[in-house]
Amino acid sequence: MFIKFEYLKFAGCLEDIRVFEHLTGFVQVIMKIDGILIPNVKVPIQIYEDLEKGSHVEFYALVQNSKNKVKNTAIVLAAKTTSGRLLRVASMRYKVQLHFWVIAAIWAAVAFVLSWIALVFGSDFLISGRSTPQQWDFINGGASVIGILTGGFFVGCGIYLFHKTSVLDTWKSIAPSLLVERFSKLHR
Repeated sequence: MFIKFEYLKFAGCLEDIRVFEHLTGFVQVIMKIDGILIPNVKVPIQIYEDLEKGSHVEFYALVQNSKNKVKNTAIVLAAKTTSGRLLRVASMRYKVQLHFWVIAAIWAAVAFVLSWIALVFGSDFLISGRSTPQQWDFINGGASVIGILTGGFFVGCGIYLFHKTSVLDTWKSIAPSLLVERFSKLHR
């Protein structure tokens, strides 16, 4: 199952921010922006330390857009203060891309194995008139192509994410009052 997320920026006066869970390199917070409580937000510790209550902040976050609102989270990748200072964790851009590459390798291997099995059983139907070595060439070649295309998809997603984190001004803007509708009322 794929996780649906969007690149969103939201801004306002940071009235309050409270940590309710410490994660490795992140804190999960509930923040109050312009009177709106926004739950399930993961903020890198380096960015969290530089945030000041009462200041106007523009956040750039990957926001899940799942039908199951209980599981939706937002991951802040950068924040811009009133003075125009951009707060970001540069290593996150590379870690996320590396994560996508690991996922690409795993899914490429899974796709290769599953397509190889399917082609072994389907080769008699697909190319029954050919010799056994030709059938094995078809099976191995077909499974390799499917594995490479699957891995390429995830590598492409990683490269796209890396590009999007370079051009933050292109991210879609959303009001905090609309953003909060993506989260379950259980978290507010």
